[in-house]
Amino acid sequence: MSKEDTSAPLLSGPMKGVLLFLIRFLATYLILSVIYGQFISHYDSLETPEADPVTHFVTRQTVGIADLLGYETELYEDAHLYIQAAEEQTYDTIHLNDRYALSIEEGCNAVNVMILFLAFVIGFGGKWKAMTWFLPLGLLIVHIANIGRLLLLAIINVDYDGRGYHFYHKYFFTAILYVVIFLLWVWWVNKYGMSKSVKRIDPSETPES
Repeated sequence: MSKEDTSAPLLSGPMKGVLLFLIRFLATYLILSVIYGQFISHYDSLETPEADPVTHFVTRQTVGIADLLGYETELYEDAHLYIQAAEEQTYDTIHLNDRYALSIEEGCNAVNVMILFLAFVIGFGGKWKAMTWFLPLGLLIVHIANIGRLLLLAIINVDYDGRGYHFYHKYFFTAILYVVIFLLWVWWVNKYGMSKSVKRIDPSETPES
């Protein structure tokens, strides 16, 4: 009579799910971060360094909304080229109503947090059909939230003489941006995540052995 193999698999149940999440999350995050890093390095390493197209795009949209709100706007793309003190960082500068409002550099365009959002959703897994619309929608929501953040920072500098700027820039609006991403994650996990794509089996329907 042969003995039953009672040894448990090395990874099973929740632990296997956690490991798969970490592998997919880290792989997605690292791959996208490397690609984006190379993209930025290309513009930083030009003979005349310039801000990348994504940063230009974000700056122009911020200026466009400020225009709609009635501000007189001036946009200085690659403003670092005109300031001798600017050393390594490339950026655009916005003026509102003839006053300096904001400088927007690569770290302000929200691409890094977008990569974090993508890595989590892909890492968690779920319905691929749902991903085809959820990921673009999530990126759009993060982009809109970031444009709002930049616009409000510019307004704080111009209309409120920069009072509280450091707090709002470093903590408050950054926290709001991450809350937006967290809520998108919760939406995905609860509605379309991997656990929702697995059919639940009613124990009463399980055939007897």
